[in-house]
Amino acid sequence: MALTMLGSAAEVLVATGHDPFARGSLRRPTARGWLGGPAVGWMGTDAHPGGETYFSALGPPAEVGALVADLLGELPPGQRMTLPRGTVAHLPAWVSVDATEWDFRWLGAPPPHQPGEDLVEDLRDDEEVRRLLVAGSPTASALPGDPAVRRWVGIRDRGELVACAADTSAATGVGHLSSIAVHPEARGRRLGSVVTAALSRRLFAQGCDLVTLGMYATNTHGRAMYDGLGFADQHRFSSGPLLVRGRW
Repeated sequence: MALTMLGSAAEVLVATGHDPFARGSLRRPTARGWLGGPAVGWMGTDAHPGGETYFSALGPPAEVGALVADLLGELPPGQRMTLPRGTVAHLPAWVSVDATEWDFRWLGAPPPHQPGEDLVEDLRDDEEVRRLLVAGSPTASALPGDPAVRRWVGIRDRGELVACAADTSAATGVGHLSSIAVHPEARGRRLGSVVTAALSRRLFAQGCDLVTLGMYATNTHGRAMYDGLGFADQHRFSSGPLLVRGRW
């Protein structure tokens, strides 16, 4: 595959048509990218100091697989990858990704108002957030103390924290939500929808034109909740470390 080098985040954004995922993940102005037919790949770095490097790609799985195959000499063992679901099947036989499947979703306008949004408050106590995540979302993507978290919001019931969400926005104009959780004993009351809608609304009010989130592909309850709030589901990804075995 003939590849065209992309020398900046701006060039990557143009190549992807300013895709919402690219906008949110290109958090620094410098990035290395490659364009191969309809496939675009780029190497970036997390926004916080000491952040990990990551390789991300968009495009049809077969074309992304060909692009990655051509770049194997530039990707170190264990490189963190995010690829369109189905790409792994198009990689060389000695290459794989130890992947988790997830979906990238976004809103382009504030969600419908949810009763109870006035109960959502900013949180200052990391320990109470940690206890809620242990009970309600032990695989949460962001934790108290994570430098990527700008703020936590939540809902209390009789003094106890029963729902929370994290603002992990890092790109200009793109809000990002993480670690949306509800205590198991408080489920069935639409509290997840309430904290998601309230935090999304705040981000739009602060100038974002997109609000995004990621969810595990198997999270059927979450999918229904986000559907009800108007989130689009356009990208289905596999993420994990690159595995390169010996060739034969």
